[in-house]
Amino acid sequence: MKRLSKILAVLLAVLMAGSLLFVPAIAEDDPYASLKEGIGYVAIGDSFTRGYGAGDNWQDQIYENEYPGERDNCRNVDGSYPNRVAEHFGLYAPDDIRDMDAKLWPLAHDAVSTAYMLDLLGIDDGFRDDEFTYNDGSMKRRYAADLTYFGDPQSLTLDGTAAYGQTGEIMSVRDMLKNASLITIGVGQTDVIYKTQIFGLNTMDLSDTAKIPEGVAHILELFNQYFDYWKGAYPLLLDFIKENNPDAKVVLVGTLNPIKDATATDDIAIPIGNLINFMMDSINGYTQACALKYGYTYVDISDVETPAAATTMSIGHILSISDPIEYALIAHPTQKGYQQIAEKIIAAVEKDLKQDSVTGKIKAFFVTLIEWFKSLFAKITGMFSSIGG
Repeated sequence: MKRLSKILAVLLAVLMAGSLLFVPAIAEDDPYASLKEGIGYVAIGDSFTRGYGAGDNWQDQIYENEYPGERDNCRNVDGSYPNRVAEHFGLYAPDDIRDMDAKLWPLAHDAVSTAYMLDLLGIDDGFRDDEFTYNDGSMKRRYAADLTYFGDPQSLTLDGTAAYGQTGEIMSVRDMLKNASLITIGVGQTDVIYKTQIFGLNTMDLSDTAKIPEGVAHILELFNQYFDYWKGAYPLLLDFIKENNPDAKVVLVGTLNPIKDATATDDIAIPIGNLINFMMDSINGYTQACALKYGYTYVDISDVETPAAATTMSIGHILSISDPIEYALIAHPTQKGYQQIAEKIIAAVEKDLKQDSVTGKIKAFFVTLIEWFKSLFAKITGMFSSIGG
């Protein structure tokens, strides 16, 4: 009888211990703690990521730093989607780009391309972007400055010499991507659309209707050329991240067409804007396919708010705008549009975090359950051995 009581007592103790498996886990104090690990959030992209038109003084809002004449790097615009995302998750940007305790690193400014990022990473894609980015004086200076601040020892300047280490104070882009918990990537539009515009659309004589079909054919030829390059280059960037930081949450941000309803000119109702819409759809489709392949999250921004004026302007009228600020703002989301992009990214990341939490709890439950059964089996085996003894 005493021996049976001992057996029941042991079983009761084991069952009580097992019942603890079903007690709900206590919530973490900071549900976004995982996003603050490492260096936090790295936002890579062009003017959409930088936030053209997101703030009232978007031209002057940049990271403060003490490198004379190089205040054009790593811009940080109030109202940009990286700022809004970071604020929601309790991250912050430094006042000085040398603040290594920062949790937001936006590597974003106008015309940043995939080719540009691969150069900073020192990854050979078999292509130097000198026909476009580096022939422009201001972009060439910024490229050299970015290599100085953020380039990797494997990165080379245009003359083939190593550039990294001239300041010795800023981590390289490789280090950023290797140690980030959250990464958003918004590149591709410059590689494909902007180049097609610069070397195709901008060279068309829209007043000569007889040559418009030839011009459109040239645009399509350029698009296919640049799109084919980008389809090979974009995965090189994703491969680097996947191989060097497999646990990072990576969000691939799509693009949009703010002039999808534009005609050729005010007098010629050829819907050239729809042609550009087809190009945007191609880029978004490939970006989404890459997200599925790499297990990343894709965010569609094709429906966010853009300037209403752009939908009523013709391509000819837009290209005739002489004010660079007015021209730039037409091709970007409104302040509300940037908020909508941020909300989409936040929702996607929170959904991913929730899935991680549920998956983690289920995994922990079954691990604990297995251990419980192993312990139970050992105890029962021990008791029967003692009874048999």
